[in-house]
Amino acid sequence: MTSFVEKEGMTRRQFFKGTGILFVSAVLTGVFAKMGFDVQAASDEYIAKRAAGLYSLDESMTLRKSHLNPEIAQIYKDFLSPGEVKPLTAKSERLLHTRYGSEIPALIEELKHPAENEAA
Repeated sequence: MTSFVEKEGMTRRQFFKGTGILFVSAVLTGVFAKMGFDVQAASDEYIAKRAAGLYSLDESMTLRKSHLNPEIAQIYKDFLSPGEVKPLTAKSERLLHTRYGSEIPALIEELKHPAENEAA
């Protein structure tokens, strides 16, 4: 009566358990993927609307370029390049431009000792 003896390998119960787990994980993966695509689409739509809003605000402004702003021109005349409006002087570069990463420690030292840097 060898027909009632279990053979080696996967039992029917193990097979159904494995396929059930595989089915549930496939369904959950599909659900999460769909949610991810929806979030990405909503994010892209938001970014497009935000950019359109910013461009429309920019178009409605009277002064759209900083170098045409009379207040900025006055700052250059009085402080950044005395007597003339000359952008990109060493002083304006040092004071107005952002520094990142490895440049930060040198900037901190420069700000701690401003008298030494004014001579340069």
